[in-house]
This record gives sequence, structure tokens and C-alpha cells, in this order.
Amino acid sequence: MPAPARADNPDLTARLAAVAGRSTLRITTRGRRTGRPHTVTIWFVVEGATLHLGTLSTTRDWVRNVVKDPDVTLSVDGLRIRGRAVRITEPRDDAHVRALLARKYWLAWIGSWFGKGPAATFHVDRVELA
Repeated sequence: MPAPARADNPDLTARLAAVAGRSTLRITTRGRRTGRPHTVTIWFVVEGATLHLGTLSTTRDWVRNVVKDPDVTLSVDGLRIRGRAVRITEPRDDAHVRALLARKYWLAWIGSWFGKGPAATFHVDRVELA
């Protein structure tokens, strides 16, 4: 698994724990062509001081924007944080995040029964309060 985002910041860890049960967050990326902010709602999982993201389609704008510029702003329940979204390529880490998503979201759990799941998973590192 990737190292925790900012394990040295107990306040951030506590704030992430407080929003871990929320169903969605808003991710803002920079448009890969325009450079303008692009905000969408996505699923997420908090694990300690680490945020994980998943997507069913790698052709979604936010995913393609992150490939060009990984700097993101995340908003959930009044908490705003900045970080860098990095695609998880290690199969064991990817499987771990898929399992976390399936535990949190019943639709992901059902999909996992049929061998379906995220097309890509990400962790957000360099997390700090915005």
C-alpha cells in the first residue's frame, strides 16, 4: 500500500475520519486542454490519512485531467483538501482499494461478485488542508 498521505498530521487524520462515512466527495481538477477548474462528484474511501478514489471509466474527464495534472482539490462535508491523485498500478494495492470500495458501496460489492469493478484506482498523496 502507498504510504499514508500525511500521517504526521493528526488533525488531518481526524478530519478525514469524520467524513469517511460520507457517500461522495467533489473533486476539482484542471482541464487538460483549457486549464479551467472541472468539478465532479465521485466515490471515495478513507483509510487512515490516505484517500482512495476509483472510477468505472478511464475516459471520464476528471481521470484524463489527472493524468495531465495530478493536482486536485477535494471537498466533502465542509472539508477542503488539496493533494495529488496518483493511479495505483501495483496489483496488490489495486485489489486492496477495490475491496475497500466494495465494502463501502453496495453497488461496487455487487459488481465485484460479477468480476466487475473500477477501471482504475487512485490514491491521493501530499494531502493538506486547503
